[in-house]
Amino acid sequence: MIKRVPDNSKTLFWILNALGWAGYAVLNWLIGIAAHDKPMDYIGPSLMYAVGGLIITYGLRTIYKSAWDRKPVINLLISGLGAIIAAAFFAGFKAFAYVHFYEGFRLGTLPIRQYFTSWELTLSLYVIGTWSGLYFGIKYYRMVQQQREQVLKATNTAHQAQLRTLRYQLNPHFLFNTLNAVSTLVLESQNETADQMISRLSAYLRYALDSDPMQKVTLRDEIDALDLYLGLEQLRFDDRLEINLEIDEPAFRSLVPSMILQPLIEHSVRHATTVSEVGGSITIAAKVDNDMLCLSVADTGNGIPDPTSALNQGENSVGLTNTRERLQVLYGKHHSFSITNVQSHGLKVEMCIPLEHND
Repeated sequence: MIKRVPDNSKTLFWILNALGWAGYAVLNWLIGIAAHDKPMDYIGPSLMYAVGGLIITYGLRTIYKSAWDRKPVINLLISGLGAIIAAAFFAGFKAFAYVHFYEGFRLGTLPIRQYFTSWELTLSLYVIGTWSGLYFGIKYYRMVQQQREQVLKATNTAHQAQLRTLRYQLNPHFLFNTLNAVSTLVLESQNETADQMISRLSAYLRYALDSDPMQKVTLRDEIDALDLYLGLEQLRFDDRLEINLEIDEPAFRSLVPSMILQPLIEHSVRHATTVSEVGGSITIAAKVDNDMLCLSVADTGNGIPDPTSALNQGENSVGLTNTRERLQVLYGKHHSFSITNVQSHGLKVEMCIPLEHND
């Protein structure tokens, strides 16, 4: 894995530039003693070359930075001219350093121009050109990385806004029904039951409004929150609503998006329990299947003639549509979502998401 480089461009430049020229000094020394019979103390001139290159390329960096925001042609001309001038300075510095390092080659006895040859210029231009290629390559890489991070941040912000919008579409229908039920209970002087509903409603709304749609909670916490919601519905329907839990113990520790099941259960209550005088039952199931967590909500309602069109039934499918879109935003292709009719009667909504645990 590639670790992130420091964000401070100046610090990064000095680190990489120093390491690069240190490597150049060692390589120049090894080539000198192996291929050109230089003495072991040739490491001295090699280090001096590296110091000179470090200083010259710092100046070259200033030229490159000044030309960076200009038109491409102007940038190319300024950078090319700067590289040629830097190569000439580097070749001259190497010749000067070599002459003064060895006593037998003093400036007064041996002209420096003997070492300031076309070969030295070519070699210096190659070194400066290589340095320039690395400089622009790293600079472009960091620029692309920064742009990519900005795109990811913008996408993440958009996803969060989308999820919050989807979440805020889930509660009004249930809230209005509950308040109407409380109002009816008060009018019928069933104050104790009304008080229970208000207490449960308060606890449920506190959980719903405080939870973040981007946050994941354990399935056990999700079931506890659903218990508040279902408790309200059971108070509304008395014995007409039956709740069954079929949850494997390992699944309780898995992470799920907060309130991901609530719209599915609300859909089941609305289309199963309320359409029958005898009520109905809802079964919530969860199991771990390899590296996936599979959740399902099944009811004993009348089902849907065409389950494939359930997501296109306007107001009656808001909860199902929002759940599918939340899963798409959170998991992309790494999830499944299906709607099927139960063989005997009723509807079953199943989703499978990547298995995660809160470590």
